[in-house]
Amino acid sequence: MARSTLDRELQELDSQIQRLGALVDEALDKSLQALATGDLAQAGMVIEADSTIDGLRKTVEEHAIRLLTMQQPLGGRDLRYLTSALAIAGDLERTGDGAAGIAQILLRMAPLRSGDGIVSTATAGDTQVSEATALRGILELGREARRVLQGTMKAVAERDAKAARYIWEEDDVVDVRYHLVRHDLMAMMAGGHAIPTLQNDSKALQRVTYLLWIAHKLERVADHCTNVCERLVFTVEGENEIIASSEKQ
Repeated sequence: MARSTLDRELQELDSQIQRLGALVDEALDKSLQALATGDLAQAGMVIEADSTIDGLRKTVEEHAIRLLTMQQPLGGRDLRYLTSALAIAGDLERTGDGAAGIAQILLRMAPLRSGDGIVSTATAGDTQVSEATALRGILELGREARRVLQGTMKAVAERDAKAARYIWEEDDVVDVRYHLVRHDLMAMMAGGHAIPTLQNDSKALQRVTYLLWIAHKLERVADHCTNVCERLVFTVEGENEIIASSEKQ
């Protein structure tokens, strides 16, 4: 395969990866909209679109493997990119699975709604939390997760190892927000508050449990983005930089 042909193939592979990232971001956006509005039709669209994401991941993998097989020998950076493309596609596809998982949870939650949908309890410092306040925290977590995803895909498109390293090292921001949300949700599940609540709303703890699952799926978005950023740094800088960074953590 001539170098000019390989360059065109690599550009096409880039485009496929960016398209995959865009589809995943769209799925995540729609799942968050459905969470905010209770739009079950929107949730259903996310679930249906997941097969498109799965198919595009397969396309990326087949393309990368074909180039690995046909282009011999490959230069170091090309080889690193093609092997990384396989991992990147996998992490993006799993992020899409997370968005579809949120949509599926929303469909399961629909029959569990009470009249007002609110469960309140006291947390440390006598701060009152409810499903409504926890939901606001989850939506903010989701917005942060999308920001990380979008930054990650921009870094991939521009081969920006510096930006990728920044996102990789700033994953704690999402983790902190997730732990705050989890703290509130766990407080609502504590026996002293949950038992009186259940006397008035027998489905309350089921809903809170589902909200906890949604929060976890959003936290995992940043984890998958971290993996993508690690692969990008490996592509641009090589294995030694990955090892050095891992030893610092």
